[in-house]
Amino acid sequence: MEKVMKKEDYSEMPWMSVDKLYLLFEQAIMDFKNEKLTKKEFFDILDELMMRQGDTYRNLKEPLRSELDDVLCGLWNTENYDDVDIITSLLINLGLKKTYNKMKESIKDTSNISSEILEEIEDTIEEVGDHVEDPYHDYMKKTTEQNHE
Repeated sequence: MEKVMKKEDYSEMPWMSVDKLYLLFEQAIMDFKNEKLTKKEFFDILDELMMRQGDTYRNLKEPLRSELDDVLCGLWNTENYDDVDIITSLLINLGLKKTYNKMKESIKDTSNISSEILEEIEDTIEEVGDHVEDPYHDYMKKTTEQNHE
């Protein structure tokens, strides 16, 4: 039986290529869909992979980006702060538009949302603005500005 990778396995990995990261994201999604990982384990792994993906300054390639977007849309909820916290971080750093739109839609009625969760969502909307699909927008803008100084 093949070993299901856990957060610690990912934490100990050295820097890796975009292609290797793609395969690791793909494996994590497959393990979660096949119920080999709990939601918490899945989120922990995605958090590790997201940080490594950010170091590449490249967007996650399709069709994986859309598949992850669909999975996270299905997990979106406004009852659990930890879920909201990790999903907002993932959607910001991986440019997940569908999840972003679902998040925005979820606050049309705020009557059942805690103020802490609502604040997290509003901060995310403010941070992302119109650039949800390009998580490196600000970085590229700052780099360009610094080069012109």
